[in-house]
Amino acid sequence: MKDLIQAMPAPDVAAEGTPKGSVWPARWKRLGGTLLPFAVLVVFWQIMAATQPAYVFPSLQTIFRTLGLLANDGVLLKATLATVQSVAIGAVLSLVVGTLVGFALARFEVFTSPLVNFVQTVPYVVWALMSLIWFGLTQFSVVFTIFVAGFPIVSFNVAAGLKNVDGHLIGMAQSMRANRYMVLRHIVFPSLTPYLVSASRTMLGMCWKISVLAELFAGGGGGGGVGYNLFVGWEFSRPNEVFAWTVWLVFLMMLSDWLVIGPLEAFATRWKKS
Repeated sequence: MKDLIQAMPAPDVAAEGTPKGSVWPARWKRLGGTLLPFAVLVVFWQIMAATQPAYVFPSLQTIFRTLGLLANDGVLLKATLATVQSVAIGAVLSLVVGTLVGFALARFEVFTSPLVNFVQTVPYVVWALMSLIWFGLTQFSVVFTIFVAGFPIVSFNVAAGLKNVDGHLIGMAQSMRANRYMVLRHIVFPSLTPYLVSASRTMLGMCWKISVLAELFAGGGGGGGVGYNLFVGWEFSRPNEVFAWTVWLVFLMMLSDWLVIGPLEAFATRWKKS
């Protein structure tokens, strides 16, 4: 039996224990799974464009042609920079303040929970209008509306994560005389990582959506971002621009998730690869 086992040919194994020849098929499979939804969306879009008037549902060729014209005029870059700036500031403030409020929410839930619920319950349209009353037609009013919409999402996720931290691990750390910083660094924050990543992804998507509403109300004084130009396209009955700005906004949302949330998630969960 031993001679028979030794005589059997060893499997051709690639690096890290992966059978040779299975890496590229797996990568192509993942790529196909990623591109398939977009292919379905493109086909559906073109079918709708072929069966509807151009002013109701323009084709993708028309939309990309409109984006090219906006880029040549310099409007696309200016609007994108204004919206990206507002979303970036609002998202960072939401993440930092939302995390701090989440700790307070977990520790003083009776007092903090009604306040955060109040902020989240008030419609975002009302917050956009109130920000105009308080701060005028400025970009700060846009940032404030984005912040108010984003930080409760982070707060509730952080509070939920803190409630699910393993108490036995904290007890073991305290029995080993670990100080508060060590407990936070090695137990609490690693336990919060999935909640923070999920909250950041949801919050960032919300920030992009609310930026359109806030810029629409703020007008040109809000920086002349994507939301403002989308409203201008609707006001002057230019449906091609409305669809073009919408597609561009979706592209920016997906790009931010790929460039920001993806690397942060990979960095925070790098220990799992071992």
